[in-house]
Amino acid sequence: MSLLISLREWLTAQHLDAVLLSSRQNKQPHLGLSSSSGFVFVSHKSAHILVDSRYYTDIETRTRGYQIHLLDATQTLYSCINHIIDDEKLSAVGFEGEQVSWETANRWSDKLHARLVSAVPDVLRQVKTAQEITCIREACRVADLSAEHIRRFIQPGLSEREIAAELEWFMRRQGAEKASFDTIVASGWRGALPHGKASDKRVEAGEFITLDFGAQCQGYCSDMTRTFWIPDAGAAEESVLFSVYQTVLAAQRAAVAAIRPGRPCHEVDAAARQVIADAGYGDCFGHNTGHAIGIEVHENPRFSPTDTTELMAGMLLTVEPGIYLPGLGGVRIEDVVLVTPDGGEVLYNMPKTLLHTGEA
Repeated sequence: MSLLISLREWLTAQHLDAVLLSSRQNKQPHLGLSSSSGFVFVSHKSAHILVDSRYYTDIETRTRGYQIHLLDATQTLYSCINHIIDDEKLSAVGFEGEQVSWETANRWSDKLHARLVSAVPDVLRQVKTAQEITCIREACRVADLSAEHIRRFIQPGLSEREIAAELEWFMRRQGAEKASFDTIVASGWRGALPHGKASDKRVEAGEFITLDFGAQCQGYCSDMTRTFWIPDAGAAEESVLFSVYQTVLAAQRAAVAAIRPGRPCHEVDAAARQVIADAGYGDCFGHNTGHAIGIEVHENPRFSPTDTTELMAGMLLTVEPGIYLPGLGGVRIEDVVLVTPDGGEVLYNMPKTLLHTGEA
């Protein structure tokens, strides 16, 4: 189903005559690029992109089926939109109430010739198109290669910031536009911090180290977490975190195995959470099991105890259970999984058995 067809079906379901899109994430599929500037206005009869001179030519070459309007001092957002509203006799126009400020919403309400209705079009991004899936596969490919590179790069004495810098630079060399988010590198005791962004701490032999990172390719994100062992004279099996690792891995595999169309998200969360609770670590797993991913790193639906959304083929979500022991460290393992007609396809190839750093 095409982008405009699905949007117009949503308009009908929401009892709206048109919608004005202003957020970067909801405009991107229409614009063909990521930008905080410009607007998309779609009614049942017509589709419009309104941008200034910085983006006009680029967007004109990327899009089909839209009327492109050049915004300037004389042709403003209000004059363009009001002309369409009056010409098509539109009454109820949706806008992204969760994304637009109170001040902006009030200004639009005063100046546009229609009744504005707060709406949430994000649901339209839940099932990805074939092209979007291709972009996310590429972002996952880059992350996969980068995980293997950084595993070999990590040595005792390096700071977490140095490791993050090397990882992000390597992703760019593989074709990433940028990192999807601030890279998390948490070694030793800092592994107990689920969002422990890279610090000046230097990694030490005998520690576990967790890296949570992603690549952005063609405006779409990947998200990957791996926990490694930094070898010393002893063996990984001697650490308390070794058994924790095995528990997290079992929980992660249980959640992936539970993914299939029609299954409510909370059941996938429960599959991981039960494994961790049965091992006695239920109180040490305080976040959701995963989240949808696409233009944004964190999208809906979520693998959470309360999300009843039923999975559909074409959705992409992360599966990332973890166990965190304050003062000692933690383990998290994360994959991006594509919901297929028959189940779930993990988009990474790196093995999830416990791997050592520095190994060829």
